[in-house]
Amino acid sequence: MSAVTLSPAARPARPSVATSVRVRRFVETVRWAPAPRFEGSAGRRAAFVGYLVGSMVAWVLLGVGVSALLGALVA
Repeated sequence: MSAVTLSPAARPARPSVATSVRVRRFVETVRWAPAPRFEGSAGRRAAFVGYLVGSMVAWVLLGVGVSALLGALVA
């Protein structure tokens, strides 16, 4: 066997069907989950504020990451 060919044990494992189904279900759950509202009890308001802050932080981190990748490609 040459160094160029890969043995079956050395090949990267493909995700199983169950994994792809789980990922698809997770994406659908996140996509269609209702956002919390700023009305009701103090707990619901806290959940809304957490959702809002978490969303803002996630989008900022995503934007910074994409900017860093683009900067690395250009530089």
